Amino acid sequence: MDIELIRSLTRISRSLYGDLDRSVAISEDTLTSVSLLRLSEERTLERASKVLIERAERNPPRLLALQHPFYRLAPIERFLLATLHIEKWPYEKICRVLNLQDTKLLQSWAWSTRMKFAFQELETDLVYPRGPAKLGHSCPEYNASSPWTQRLLDDELSKQDRLFLQNHLMACTDCRKSLELTRKLFFKIESLIPVKDAHQETENAAARIFENWKAGESAFRPIKTTFAESVVKFMAIPHIQFGLAAFAVFLFYWIKH
Repeated sequence: MDIELIRSLTRISRSLYGDLDRSVAISEDTLTSVSLLRLSEERTLERASKVLIERAERNPPRLLALQHPFYRLAPIERFLLATLHIEKWPYEKICRVLNLQDTKLLQSWAWSTRMKFAFQELETDLVYPRGPAKLGHSCPEYNASSPWTQRLLDDELSKQDRLFLQNHLMACTDCRKSLELTRKLFFKIESLIPVKDAHQETENAAARIFENWKAGESAFRPIKTTFAESVVKFMAIPHIQFGLAAFAVFLFYWIKH
């Protein structure tokens, strides 16, 4: 499994559990189990993420973590914010993990979670990102439960829609203001997801999980071990080393005489 996917899984686990050692232990256990299904790497990450959410719902963060407002959100809400703001996952990928058939439901869920975190859990001076008071003849429809500003900042618009909005925003002050309020909201949320501030810890944890996963894969699925790794492993066996040494001595005396 690619190390970047391991890093992603580590950050997701950290967002669900808070405690580094606990999140690493659960990630290792989950990844080992899901790897036995022999899915593609992307599907392994998605399946492992789903299992982590289910386990987090049964095992809430420890009291120390709960002092941070992020960890007072439900596990699925923390997963949403982490995957949208830190991992930059597309809607379709998140929907697969959450078993959602339609991205429209996800959009409403994501918006309500963002509003809850920003205006209920945090003490913030942000202005609520409302749409224009009055729409002009070319203004896009502003759905208060899943606005176009969210889709634009989540990079979920088609090329044609994005081009239309770019041109429209150059001429429409009210829509620009709505977008700017939403952008400030996004920046604030992203800055307060604690995983973002623990880069080196996450790197070290991901490296540990990766090495342990590789060791497990080599033991249970030796076909995935490279030829060089197999040779090194073979040569490290004590009785093989003794046999090679004895053969070398025999060969030396045979050549000499």
